[in-house]
Amino acid sequence: MARRKESDVPTPTGATPESRGVCARKAGRVVLAGALTVSLTGSVALISAPAMADPKPPVIPSQNQVDAAKKAVGDKAAQVNAVEARLAAGTARLEALGRAGDRAAEAYNGAVYRLKLAKAEAAAAEQRARKAQADLDAQGRQIGRFAAASYQSGGGLARIAPLFTADGTQSLLDRAGTAQSVSGAMQASYLRYSASRVVTNAFKLQAEQALAEVRKATAAAAAAKARAEAAVKAQQVAVAGAAVERRQLIGQLASLRKVSYQVAAQRQKGLEELARQRAAAEAARRAAELRRRAAEKAAAEAAARAAEAARKAAQRAERAKAERAREAAERAERAAREAREARDQKAREEAARRAQEAARDAERQTGSGGSSEGTRSGAERAVSFARAQLGEPYVWGADGPDSWDCSGLTMGAWERGGVDLPHYSAAQYEQIGHISADDLRPGDLIFWADDPDDPATIFHVALYIGDGYMIHAPRPGASVRIDSVYYWVDPDFFGRP
Repeated sequence: MARRKESDVPTPTGATPESRGVCARKAGRVVLAGALTVSLTGSVALISAPAMADPKPPVIPSQNQVDAAKKAVGDKAAQVNAVEARLAAGTARLEALGRAGDRAAEAYNGAVYRLKLAKAEAAAAEQRARKAQADLDAQGRQIGRFAAASYQSGGGLARIAPLFTADGTQSLLDRAGTAQSVSGAMQASYLRYSASRVVTNAFKLQAEQALAEVRKATAAAAAAKARAEAAVKAQQVAVAGAAVERRQLIGQLASLRKVSYQVAAQRQKGLEELARQRAAAEAARRAAELRRRAAEKAAAEAAARAAEAARKAAQRAERAKAERAREAAERAERAAREAREARDQKAREEAARRAQEAARDAERQTGSGGSSEGTRSGAERAVSFARAQLGEPYVWGADGPDSWDCSGLTMGAWERGGVDLPHYSAAQYEQIGHISADDLRPGDLIFWADDPDDPATIFHVALYIGDGYMIHAPRPGASVRIDSVYYWVDPDFFGRP
């Protein structure tokens, strides 16, 4: 049996020797490629192995460092809060200085008002003293005339001279009677003169005291003026300084917050505007509550008045019905009588005309009387006048036409409304009717005082315009404007001119 060639011997897979060679060569290349891959991978591993093998330890702050960082954050927050508090305090200080200026201005107005009263009293006292002196001088002259008459009646021998005349005794008696009469009149005149001298001296003393009060009031007015000027000056200086301080504080905030000055300024402005809006919203809420209470009270009073008017009208209607029936009967009787007496048609028509006129006159006599429209129309004029001054500046002691202080504005407004008020808020309250907040209606006056139980301490006044709002000249540096009644602190007193 011939031997097979090795190449003819099949493999388990059915491959021939030639195909096995080819496979071997391919397998060799695969093994070589794998070896190269392993070698390269190993090289890469060998290169990167040292970095992974020796990592650096993490940086972990100590507890002291953590505490210090927390403290730094807390310190910065405290500094921010302190700067913001200084900004708020600066705004409050400016507002307080403005109010101090308003108080000083009203104190000056009060001093001027008292000086005016003192001058009027001094003038009246001087007039009384002059009149008393004139009366005293006239009585002195009268006494002089009586003394001359007494002298002319004679004395000594002159008194017995009539005995040697023709009529003798009768002439002496006549002269004695005349002398006695002159003596009695002279004594009465002297008593009147003595009393008048006492009165004159009293009036002179009053005049001197009144002049002293004028000098005292003049000095007080000058001092009040100086204080008002100083208060306004202090406010102006504070405003200028506050602007510089505000820029510095906002710069500190920008540094602490690590933002630009513009961002810090915008944020601060936004915070202040938000606070203003919240305060305005609260003031508006309270104004609406005041408006609601006033409306409820007005409605209740109107209902009560309507009920009372209905009751009285019913009573009047019954009385009027009976009266009309009686008058109708009388008119009918008169008409019949006149008709009988009239001689012609023209006379009858004239009688009818007179009867109609009498009826119309009686109708007018049953009409109602006046109302409060005069007061209300005055209030409307006062409010219209105040609205026309909106935007004009506050100037202490000013009463128009282009600048005002608080009492100067209300005085000018109500002057247009037909009521004379003094240029002093406390005196204005003294001279008008007093009401409560729930009674307020347009044109009424609203007052603020240092002591809510003492109207003598009033220092600010405003004009109510309805719906919980008012017009006023607030303070130096501000202008005439509309505000809620509760835009600041609650008012203390209310009145109606």
